[in-house]
Amino acid sequence: MRITIVPAGPKTSAATIRQLLNKAPASVDVYGVYRSIYKVPAEFLSHKNFHAVCGDIEDASSLDLSGSDAVMTSTPPFFSGEDPFAKTEEVSNNVKGAVERAGGIKRLMLLSSMGAEFAEGVGEIKTNHIAEKVFRSTNVPELLFVRCGYFMENWTMFNLQTLRGSDPYLNSLITPIDFQLPMVAVEDIGSTFATGLLSSYAPPSKPYVFALHGPKEYSPNDVQAAFSEAMGKQIPLKAIEKDQLADFFSTFIPPNLVGTWVEMSCSFLPGGVAAPGSDGIENVDIVRGKVELGKAIKDAVEAGI
Repeated sequence: MRITIVPAGPKTSAATIRQLLNKAPASVDVYGVYRSIYKVPAEFLSHKNFHAVCGDIEDASSLDLSGSDAVMTSTPPFFSGEDPFAKTEEVSNNVKGAVERAGGIKRLMLLSSMGAEFAEGVGEIKTNHIAEKVFRSTNVPELLFVRCGYFMENWTMFNLQTLRGSDPYLNSLITPIDFQLPMVAVEDIGSTFATGLLSSYAPPSKPYVFALHGPKEYSPNDVQAAFSEAMGKQIPLKAIEKDQLADFFSTFIPPNLVGTWVEMSCSFLPGGVAAPGSDGIENVDIVRGKVELGKAIKDAVEAGI
């Protein structure tokens, strides 16, 4: 059996590869498609069942998925200032075309996000809506779309500088700070995709869409408690209110993308189109991961944040 991850660079792809190499039988070969072979983790290169190949989802002619039985794909965020929605449609069609050209691929799994059912009002998450729309008509027997909750690791990504300071603190883009959201660890994403790519179980529909959440919902207050425990001291929490989001994102996102990121953040807050319990949210199966928030935060802190 041959399983291909394209693109293989994102952390969710790396987590999937790691899980596959740990749990797959010796008869399974794992292929990772990288824009640059020099960025392949050494831990993968040392494994006899792993194979790195060159390919760029932005260049359709570079993608060769021949021989694959199952494929995982995802749409990375675009920060270059280009239209992220047009780029998403382009790269999704590139991967879709490669899957169909390969022939023989039985299962395609797409990393998506909660809120992907909405065509408008969700900002950057619209990229997931576009990707789902493109891949929905892929000519393969089985399609699975995995709509993940808020990544637990986002708390580290958005707070690297503040947590590394002499007086560390947390910014929370989620307000109010007692508001609970579905969150999920990248480790659980990798495990779920590895299980799905290896499974012979036929999904109940095409596409089969399901949500992936952590063991329970969490609030910013829970995140603060997790960081305080992991770092051995009280870590203050600073709420970034809705009217402050634009200034926050302006510090590291191109100006033309700030509005889409603000809209995305607001869409999950109380009153937002994709907030838990809001009208219009699709009723899909929910799969629960095993990694608690505390473990995910502890792992991030021990890794040097």
